[in-house]
Order: sequence, then C-alpha cells, then structure tokens
Amino acid sequence: MDAIATCRCGKVKIEAIGRPILTASCFCTSCQDAGRRLERLLDPDGGTSVILYRKDRVQCVAGRQHLEDHRLKPDSPTRRVVATCCNSAMFLDFTKGHWVTMYRNRFATGAPPIEMRVMTGERRAGVRLPDDVPNHRSHSAKFMLKLLAAWIAMGFRRPRLD
Repeated sequence: MDAIATCRCGKVKIEAIGRPILTASCFCTSCQDAGRRLERLLDPDGGTSVILYRKDRVQCVAGRQHLEDHRLKPDSPTRRVVATCCNSAMFLDFTKGHWVTMYRNRFATGAPPIEMRVMTGERRAGVRLPDDVPNHRSHSAKFMLKLLAAWIAMGFRRPRLD
C-alpha cells in the first residue's frame, strides 16, 4: 500500500512505500505546541493525527528544495519539516529513531484510519475523547511493540532521513 503525501500547493511530494507501522493521534504538549505554530495541525480535539513509517520506506520525490526544518528548541532531536512553498507541515523526524512521523492530513486519499490516541494525559483541560479507538494516557505497549517490530525488521538500522 503505497501513498503520496503532498503539500497544499502540490510542489512537494513524499512517497511512503508499504504499510505504515501505525496510525495515531498524539496529544503530547510538544505536538500541541508545534500544531499551534505550524499550519494549525491540531485536530478539533487538540490531537495531531499521524502515520508512522519506517525511514527506509519514505522518500521525497518532488520539491526537496522547498523543505525546511523547524525545531521547538535549538538542541531538540525532533525536527518538524515544512514545505516553504505553501507553509505545509509535512513530517516529524525524531532524528535518533528509525521511523518518520507523517502528518495524516498530507495524504489526500488512502490514509488509514487512526488506530489509537496516545499521550492523552497531556490533552487540553475539558477535552472529552470518544471511545471509538483506544485512548492511552502515554505511549501504549502496542505502540512501543510496533516500533520495536519495525526496527527488528530493519535489522536495527537507523537510516538518516534527508
């Protein structure tokens, strides 16, 4: 199941090959802060919907020159990458990890449904979440096991994502 993520104007295209590791909506304070700063990524409930892929299965196929890094803190290992042509947040790269977190709203079609909500303990006060998928106060065991299984399948490599 291959998918293409595009910026709003279509100049940047990022191909994700194969099945994703998982899909989630994240409520951590970092995602909420970045969501407010970058293109208003937040869902109405304050979460950020994402699709996690192995780094070795993601590549920019058009518009690389428009991609720019943003970090919430200068020394942060997490960089959020934005298409400067139309100010579209494209993905989050935890540089020490083996996966890339693609923003779900960048996929026009074929985005798989959310499997879980994570870090809900950090959601905004007063936000009530439906019980349509599991709601985890932090990262669940299933979340961590899926990341570990992907890393094992990659031979414990941590490719660099340019």
